[in-house]
Formats: sequence, structure tokens, C-alpha cells
Amino acid sequence: MLPLDLVLAVAGRVAHEVSRWVGDSPRARWGVAAGLLLLSAIPIAFIGSSPRPTDLTFDDVRQDHIPAMTTWVRLEGELRQTGAGGGLYELHDSRDDAKYVIVITDASLPPGHTMVTGRISPLLAATGNVGTIDADVPAVPRVDEPIWLYLTPGVIAILIAIGLRAGYPVVRRERGPGDRSQRLAPGETVPVRWSGRIGSESIARFSPEAGTIEVAIEPDLAFLALSSGDVPRTIRMRRPASAQRVRLCRITSREAGLEIHGQNADLVLGFGDRATRDRLAATLR
Repeated sequence: MLPLDLVLAVAGRVAHEVSRWVGDSPRARWGVAAGLLLLSAIPIAFIGSSPRPTDLTFDDVRQDHIPAMTTWVRLEGELRQTGAGGGLYELHDSRDDAKYVIVITDASLPPGHTMVTGRISPLLAATGNVGTIDADVPAVPRVDEPIWLYLTPGVIAILIAIGLRAGYPVVRRERGPGDRSQRLAPGETVPVRWSGRIGSESIARFSPEAGTIEVAIEPDLAFLALSSGDVPRTIRMRRPASAQRVRLCRITSREAGLEIHGQNADLVLGFGDRATRDRLAATLR
């Protein structure tokens, strides 16, 4: 099964389960998707709008690779007090001791590896002083937001939206050498699983009915005799018939199928093997 087939099948199954839960109302199903999307959008929007320092490296500061309109930043390094004293410190790059920023604060800070946040004024310099930070006291701690948790409802909402359009199982068009397959013999029947519409009768795609099908060919017409549940049904089709080879994709399997549009029916037929499907498709041409 192709990766895209699997993704669509998962989306279709998720949408199917939601439909079983809320019923057949399209408004209710889309309402569930909209609600889940909102559950993701609200916390993400809150995080995005909350002011917080931007994490930078010493190379970002040295080369002035700082996002536009950004002045509040966070840097990590080795803090040392300068000989001048008076609340002046140097925060050195842990990977290159020759690079440092001047840290200005009224408080006494312990030396060693630390994190500093504050307003930065960068300097373009290869070594030595590459900028100045007016430090926050205390430094604003880094908050690791559970973004994956906030994104999960939105991902489910997207799957539901895709699945509502794709259905389940997912019908994917397929190309193949079906026209060169041997046709069905007159009076030969083949087993199928069918869903769709015949006249006023409808069978949902996710719960197809088992039956058999036989084809009778005339110069301009094809008649499909579908027997299912002891009820005979006849589908009339003009030749060449509108029969598209498809694959029916479920989460755990893929089935050869045929999509048929007749004068009184729109069907999706599933077959136990691809060769039988191709023989029926060739017969209808």
C-alpha cells in the first residue's frame, strides 16, 4: 500500500468513527472538526502572542543574525565579573572563550555557567566584545511548551476533514492493463462486494454487501445482473461503459475495485482479486 493510500485510509477511518459517534449530520461532523481545531488554535495563539525572550547563540549576536524587531533575548555562557566591578560582568561563549558580551545589572550575580536574559545591543566583531545585555534579574527561565500536545487536536481535525471528503474505504483511481484481460464468458458470474446506489436503494461504502454479478452484452448496451440477499437487481449501461478501475484502501488492506456509473446506478464493486476485476472491466468495454 502506498504511503498516501495509508494516510487517506487513516483519515477516512477517523472520520467514519466520528460519524458513528455524532450521527449522519454533516453539520455535527464538521462541528467536531472545527472544535478540535479550536482546541489547538487557542493555546498556540496564546503562546505566539505571549512575550518571551528569543534564544540566540553568540554567533547570532556577533553576525547580527537577530530576527527583526527582536531586542529581548536569552544567551547561555560562562559568567565572569569584570575588573571594573560595579555590576559589570562578561558572559563568555562556552565554545569560544574569545567571544563575550558585557552584562549590565545592578544585582550581584554568581559566576559560572548560567543563562542571561535581557535587552541586547549587538556589536559586529569577530572576537572580543560582541554586544551588551541589560540583564533581567532574575533571568526569565526557559519554558518547554508541550507543542505536540497542543497540535494533536488540530491534526485530528485535519484528518477528520480529509476523511469526510475521502470516505471509507478510500477509493483511489488505478491504471492497469485491464483492457487486455480476458473477458467474462457468457453467463459467467463473479463474486463481488458492492456499495453505492441502485435506484432508490443505497448501501454505505464502509459496509458493502456480498453478492454475485453477471454481464450481458448487446451492441450498444451492457446489462449487469447483481444478485445480493436473494434480491436480483439490473444495472443498465451504455457501451463503452463508464467503469473506472480503482483500489479500495483500508487501514489494514487494499482491495481491487471497480467504480461503475450506469443509467440507474452508481456503484463501487470490490473483488477478491485483481484479475477478476480486470476481466469484468474488459467485458464492459
